[in-house]
Amino acid sequence: MKTRLLCALCAFFPLSLLAAKVHKITPITTDKDIRIEVMLSVEANESLSLDAIITHVRNKAILCSHSGEFYFKNKVDTTVVWKIDQLTPELWSPVNSALYDLEVKAGTETFHKRIGFRKFEMRDGVFYLNDKPIYLRGNAINPPERGIPEQLERSKDFARDYVRFMKSLNINIIRIPDDQNWMDVCDEEGMMIFAGRYGRPKHATKTAPPTDFDLSLRTYKEIDLGPFTPHPSVVIYILSNEMPYEGKTGGLYREFLTKMCRELKKWDDTRLYIGNTGYGLGHSGDIYDVHRYWGWYYNTFLTYLNMRDKAMWQNPERVQPITFTECVGNYTGIDGRFNLCSRTKQPGSQKCWTGHLPDDEQAGAAMSYQAFVLKNATELFRRLRSQNSCLAGTMPFTIIFHNWDGVKSFAEMKPKPVAWQYQISYQPILLSWENWQSQIYAGSKLAVVAHVVNDDDYGNDLDEVHLQWWIEKEGEKVLAGEVDLPSIPYYGTCKRLLSIGIPQNLVSGDYMLKGEVWSKGRKVSYNESELFIAGKDWRGTEVIKKTIYVYDSSAGEQTLNCLQKLGYPVKAVRMVKELPRNSTLILAKNSWDDSLNNQSEQLKEYVSKGGRIICLQQDAVTFNQSWLPTSVEFLKDSNNDPVYLSPSLAYADGMNINLERPYHPVFNGLTPKQFRLWSDYTSYDESKKGFPAIYPVDKGYDLRESGMENVAVLANYSRALAATALSEMFMGKGSILLSGFDLINHCGVDPVADKLLFNMLRYMSVDKQHEPYVEVTDSIIWGDYASERGIVNAPCNGLMVNTVPIIPKGQEHDPRYEVKIDEYGYQYAGAYGGWNSKPGVQYVPYGRRPMAPFTFSKGGSPLISKSSTSGEGYFYMTLPGKKKTMITILENPVDEPLNISITVNDKTIGNYVLRPKQQLSVETDISHIKNTMKVSLKGDRRVILLKTILSTRRPDHAE
Repeated sequence: MKTRLLCALCAFFPLSLLAAKVHKITPITTDKDIRIEVMLSVEANESLSLDAIITHVRNKAILCSHSGEFYFKNKVDTTVVWKIDQLTPELWSPVNSALYDLEVKAGTETFHKRIGFRKFEMRDGVFYLNDKPIYLRGNAINPPERGIPEQLERSKDFARDYVRFMKSLNINIIRIPDDQNWMDVCDEEGMMIFAGRYGRPKHATKTAPPTDFDLSLRTYKEIDLGPFTPHPSVVIYILSNEMPYEGKTGGLYREFLTKMCRELKKWDDTRLYIGNTGYGLGHSGDIYDVHRYWGWYYNTFLTYLNMRDKAMWQNPERVQPITFTECVGNYTGIDGRFNLCSRTKQPGSQKCWTGHLPDDEQAGAAMSYQAFVLKNATELFRRLRSQNSCLAGTMPFTIIFHNWDGVKSFAEMKPKPVAWQYQISYQPILLSWENWQSQIYAGSKLAVVAHVVNDDDYGNDLDEVHLQWWIEKEGEKVLAGEVDLPSIPYYGTCKRLLSIGIPQNLVSGDYMLKGEVWSKGRKVSYNESELFIAGKDWRGTEVIKKTIYVYDSSAGEQTLNCLQKLGYPVKAVRMVKELPRNSTLILAKNSWDDSLNNQSEQLKEYVSKGGRIICLQQDAVTFNQSWLPTSVEFLKDSNNDPVYLSPSLAYADGMNINLERPYHPVFNGLTPKQFRLWSDYTSYDESKKGFPAIYPVDKGYDLRESGMENVAVLANYSRALAATALSEMFMGKGSILLSGFDLINHCGVDPVADKLLFNMLRYMSVDKQHEPYVEVTDSIIWGDYASERGIVNAPCNGLMVNTVPIIPKGQEHDPRYEVKIDEYGYQYAGAYGGWNSKPGVQYVPYGRRPMAPFTFSKGGSPLISKSSTSGEGYFYMTLPGKKKTMITILENPVDEPLNISITVNDKTIGNYVLRPKQQLSVETDISHIKNTMKVSLKGDRRVILLKTILSTRRPDHAE
């Protein structure tokens, strides 16, 4: 069909004898039309004739054949927009990657673009693709430009292998930079894209957006977004990433991006726009987009429950889809351990989640936790849609492959467990277990909610639905059941409460709750949830023989009743002076009152003479800590509060409690894994307001300003392990266990809480000397947590873990990976950071450095005063008999001499100069020291403490 088109303002302009030369064409498609933007290479004073043919790529059927002729009135007219409508194409989607070839002829020139037709829009806070709602199941960290050899990652074969693998994980949208091969593959394989400009807009500064708006508009059209327009896979445009959002600068950026979005939509309204990803909160675009790393840099996965509150995540008088285009974090390195990039918030975050686990357990724990957070982030977002219909997409920003630099094929990248978690949590039809009782007793009732979310890729309803569930141990089923479910419409959700009676005869151990959803005789979903079940064998045969005294002034005497219920020999007491010598006293939960306040000096005297006190969590406002041998700061902020940025380094409540001394008697029979989460005691489900009571700790405290001379930290948590869950404080002949654990509320509900409580009672009631310090029999390899035995924690002791980058094989001489050391001793490859842009470079522990004094930023990065390069740190230990020599091995990693001094028991034993890039071994005579020893280091922060070795031989020369 021939169509003669006239430019609206140029009908009377005379024809020129020569055709205008076309510079490029930019096609923009919907589900029923195409707009072809034709840009000339020179100013126009002539006519332009165009012919267009659109042909189906697969079957070669011609969709349309059109011609157009344009006349120009002004020389500055260099762009023609040609719209061809009333088309009936086969539409592109993730399950039907229908593509067309667009051929445009302009005189002797012929241009080809591959295109696709589809409609992507939002309605009432929901994304729609081709008039069907769609949930975006995304992944944010992908090649190119992540360290994979350029020749490989720029190849279509590699891109195709990668994208097909992503699709096999049920991912339907990824973020990639401007690369035509990758975009072509996404078109062909049915993978949606969110992309555009990351970082500041071109020509912008840290304090202001670009001043030339028209130039910026052209830049977006021609450079940042223009290359994406032919690709139906591109559904979301990004204008900037994490720009300032507060104050004057934030206002300027918001105004600029809002105007830019409005103008760009006049050019291309077939995509949705995010003006400022992560920080813009929907003010300057179509989508309310957020970056939150709950469960990594701050907060926990439970913070996602705040997504139920639609009003919290919307702008006034607007209804927008809500996306998290970055979340999860938990950046694991090549070997699976968390990547401890120096001078960043990564090392502090690692401590929060895998703590001081032995090195051989770090990788497994890190990858397991990475998958755990991804599971909860993605599944909570989807199942909470029943309460907040605007929850529209998650795009975790995390490292899902082991290998990047130097790989020769996609197969060598090797997926981590988090990749397979995607495959489960991103199932189009999702079964998700809402289980707040991860640790229970045999013979009890397990209350779980089975959620089913129907995001079927083909948009089908679910009919004839039933759920099969079972509990198994090591592959053997111990219990099973089945329940019918109602029909579930496409994009709908369903939930069913199950009350499962756990058999009394089960032995203690790890179990799995598993389930399958079936529809019309076909299995459509599977998922599982971890369980720890405590059997009759859990309590063991040990008993507490000694009477334990309890001061409980709380309403209902909750602590006293709990202990009696558990069968412990307890006796109520009101007067401290009536306590027998060397007895054990429990200060019950929230029992501090005026009477105790008046007896604080008697408490101090009681402990000094050999009494032992277990102080359970108290109200921070009313508690008088003057009788304690060291000061503490009770923490106030909650992990459940979504306020950004995080208000403090550490929280009053917490999960993943780190057992600083896992061998200690209070943890007898318990494992670190059992301190991740405890079972809820409030009959909670997520349709209710509030949060489940599953944190093991709810009244933690800060010891950073305390001297460690009289304190043994037994369990800690939060970023950099700055919060303490349990410590023993020594005073005279006695001691105090100060607990932040939520023990009493979990009484009879969580078996781990009950066993910890029993262990604490037994430990404090047995007539055996308690040692404040760890006995070191041989050597300490600093930075090896198992070897350190819980002796140090940087926020308290000042000795910070030193991390070094492992340069990928073959890249050792690449200037991009040159190892540098800054004035504080931080080592880095090329530049700070790189946990996501250079995932092939892994930072690992290598010794410790004396770094105090230092503080932390709101993000969790250490902050050091620039007034001095000198730092200090110390540790205490108990010496076994016959040790005569301490050998301290130090290293200078830089090209200049460094100074350091070593002090033992407050006596300086020497000031040393470390030669450039050399190690120094210092021998110290300790034969005269009995029992305990404090070792302090003070000097240049670049000095690395590598080893402390204790020997029975005498030193070659006394210090």
